[in-house]
Amino acid sequence: MSGRDLRDKVLGGVEHYSRKYLYDVLNSLVEIPTVSAWGGADMARGAGLVASLLKETGFNVEVKSEGGHPAVLAEMGEGSRSILIYNHYDVQPPDPLELWDSDPFKLRVVGGKVYGRGVADNKGNIAARLAALEALSPYIEDLDIKVKVIVEGEEEIGSPTLERIVAGNLEWFKADGGIWETAYVRRDGRLSISLGFKGMVYVELTLRGASRDVHSGYSPIVPNPAWRMARMLTIIKDESGRVLVPGFYDDIDVEFLKMGESLLELVDVEDLEALREELGLKGFVGDLKGYEALKALHLNPSINISGLYSGYTGKGSKTIVPSTASAKLDIRLVPGQDPNKILEKLLEHLKANNFEDMEIHVESMYRAGYTKPGAAIVKASTEAAKEAYNKEPHILPMAAGSGPIYIFTNIAKTPMTGAGVGYYGSKVHAPNENIRIEDFHKGVKHVALTIINFATTPLTRKA
Repeated sequence: MSGRDLRDKVLGGVEHYSRKYLYDVLNSLVEIPTVSAWGGADMARGAGLVASLLKETGFNVEVKSEGGHPAVLAEMGEGSRSILIYNHYDVQPPDPLELWDSDPFKLRVVGGKVYGRGVADNKGNIAARLAALEALSPYIEDLDIKVKVIVEGEEEIGSPTLERIVAGNLEWFKADGGIWETAYVRRDGRLSISLGFKGMVYVELTLRGASRDVHSGYSPIVPNPAWRMARMLTIIKDESGRVLVPGFYDDIDVEFLKMGESLLELVDVEDLEALREELGLKGFVGDLKGYEALKALHLNPSINISGLYSGYTGKGSKTIVPSTASAKLDIRLVPGQDPNKILEKLLEHLKANNFEDMEIHVESMYRAGYTKPGAAIVKASTEAAKEAYNKEPHILPMAAGSGPIYIFTNIAKTPMTGAGVGYYGSKVHAPNENIRIEDFHKGVKHVALTIINFATTPLTRKA
């Protein structure tokens, strides 16, 4: 069969399977509340459903666990070239429920969009890739490719056991190229593909005062940990966004920065300005604009307060001196930064400023990882995006968010690209998460074309 005939047959199948997987399969995935932060039997149910869907598509499937939520590993084909596809079936909690227009765990179709928890992150992408793979499955031998799939259940809680799963099956995870979990359509209709994801150190810091809450009449003499917490946070970062922890910026990979800056010079800033207006902001942090804002978003590490609580926060008043104050911080890292060293520097800084009694609980830690733009898989997905979206894609050196891509790029040495069915208004992690039906169909086509392109073009050395 000629290459053109094969492409035509696959794309014909894409149209058929795209409809099937958008409604029937995505609905069955969304219905299982696989909230990794909650845990419970639904996580095993979710993994079981993913495993059965892969088996139905023709994959050999194995479910593995290293003490956490199960991960599904699947393989199809015996080709001389291999591609690895990564996704996760776990989702964020749906709260606040009152802000949803419908049940978050029931697929709702309205006005060219589908709503439900996980439709953009990441169950919609699972469904789209399964649709593409079913369309491709009769031609895997013709393409001379081996397809490997990993779908884990802990990404939303920092993938604490994924590295152990990969380390225990390292040869299996090595591939000539891979497709990461996500990519998003911009306001101009172009697909935005991130070649890397930031690392993460997520911690909860706690300061304690009295052994119990005390009547606030005693506030002149009883220390209030909320005031101490407020002071402590101001020595971590200033109003301009500059992190004040000594040595925080020391180890950033200079080669990555040069590559990233050159890629960002090709990216327009219209989406950033539209986002600022949508959020009702007069300006970004430090009054950053244009190219400098892009660099801050995609090339710089950061520290953020993602939660802050102390004392009474209910309706009405309650006059107390709280006994504890806590803050949740997410620290996003770029290539070159070691999460253990960053955590150590933060603790040293706090102790040096008389917060030695501060208690810390570490939720997750992992490095940043990225692929260079010259990799064969990146070229394959770029060309596929041009055809699927009829527009040149945006190639970003690093996403603003985090993900355990380093396990694949740094440990398994598998270069990764992106693909996805979400768009700028998908409201990921928020109420009324949604995708556009049109983007789902384009996303299926993009994945199928990426695999075809990757299988049929000369494989250069990994960049």
